[in-house]
Amino acid sequence: MLDDLNDDPRVTWTNDVLRFGDTDAFGHVNNAVFATLCESGRVALFRTRLGESLPPGAFWVIARLAIDFRAELHYPGEVRTGTWPTRLGRSSLTFEQVLVSNGAPAATAESVCVLMAALTRRPMALPDATRRIVEGLLRAPMGSAG
Repeated sequence: MLDDLNDDPRVTWTNDVLRFGDTDAFGHVNNAVFATLCESGRVALFRTRLGESLPPGAFWVIARLAIDFRAELHYPGEVRTGTWPTRLGRSSLTFEQVLVSNGAPAATAESVCVLMAALTRRPMALPDATRRIVEGLLRAPMGSAG
């Protein structure tokens, strides 16, 4: 599974260093940090792949985040997050993500982000340029066939 993702140019990868302050009383990285790692991956994709295709005053908000925890994370350590879109809506994008540490998945996540207009604070349709970019990045979720 990871080899397939590593070799796929549609997947945006980010690297984060785990901090001592990320740990909790049980000695592992707190579950809330997983959400932050997912955010880091989504923001990297927005910035590096979609940023220039958006009009001024457009911004992304997260509407849904579901995380499946598969393994503990520990300090010191590093996490590599892979992010890719799986569904394109009128004003939203659905993403799948994998958080990898020590060569194995520590979590998978699915999120839905909505493009908003700053002036109205309401969802706005994805611009055609953004849609074209996302269409080239679409990849099936990890659990689906094909």
